[in-house]
Amino acid sequence: MPEGDPATYGLIRSAETLGCFQIESPGQRDLVGRLQPSTFHDLVVDISLFRPGPVAADMVRPFIEARHGRAPVRYPHPDLEEPLEGTYGVVVFHEQVIDIVAVMTGCGRGEADRVRRGLSDPESQGRIKVWFAQHAAARGYDEETIQRTWEIVEAFGSYGFCKAHAVAFAVPTYQSAWLKAHHPAAFYAGLLTHDPGMYPKRLLLADARRRGVPVLPLDVNKSGVTHRIELVSESSRGRCGDCGWRSPTCTASARPRPRGSPTGSRTPPCSTSGSGPAPAARSPDASPRSARWTRSAPTAATCNCI
Repeated sequence: MPEGDPATYGLIRSAETLGCFQIESPGQRDLVGRLQPSTFHDLVVDISLFRPGPVAADMVRPFIEARHGRAPVRYPHPDLEEPLEGTYGVVVFHEQVIDIVAVMTGCGRGEADRVRRGLSDPESQGRIKVWFAQHAAARGYDEETIQRTWEIVEAFGSYGFCKAHAVAFAVPTYQSAWLKAHHPAAFYAGLLTHDPGMYPKRLLLADARRRGVPVLPLDVNKSGVTHRIELVSESSRGRCGDCGWRSPTCTASARPRPRGSPTGSRTPPCSTSGSGPAPAARSPDASPRSARWTRSAPTAATCNCI
């Protein structure tokens, strides 16, 4: 699977991500539409921003404004530029909270992570705030900087993602978007078979129809319990009803096949040669549908208040 595929990121930026891992919810579709991801790092940030911590800390709007050049990049303090540079001065990952605490209090990163985990406990937050303010002041930070930074750290708390977790989520996000952009028949066949449950099947079929890939009706000889890609000849495509858009190389749809049917072996994936039958997917739904196929170390400080 190629990295940085333009068609994949074009699909993501269009917010037509129904069925794509992590970015199919209404809130995420709104976010990717505003964020306009163009790199894998953007996907990692998008997944991390859509969490209670960054939302509560009002990190989403400043990030998008700074990313698109509509607002300057601002840091709580120049000392925090290094850990926050990659996210336009916005706290997105757990690691950045750890770095902020370590830099401003002089504790080690291990102790800073213990402090970060303690932020999820309301009973500990007050004690951690006093500890943070005392050690930051001892290192020369002014009261305004300490207060502003603490508000960010407190709001983010432990309700975010560590970067490694976000990367692990971004990989199948990119893979599912790539599959939808380049092999929508296979994408919809798998999605309808496994039924992940975010949306009812009627909406997935409507999305498939809008993207121009036909979904074949029920066939007593060919249909089964799962959706699958099936090749159809040009002459047989008339059975699909209005197929909308058709590529000169292939189209797609899905139909389930019953056990013991006389159809023989499964048909192979569609060819890109531009000749021969086009792939289709059989559906358990008896009504025709359609959708599109597109080719395309300072002195350590210790917090004893947790």
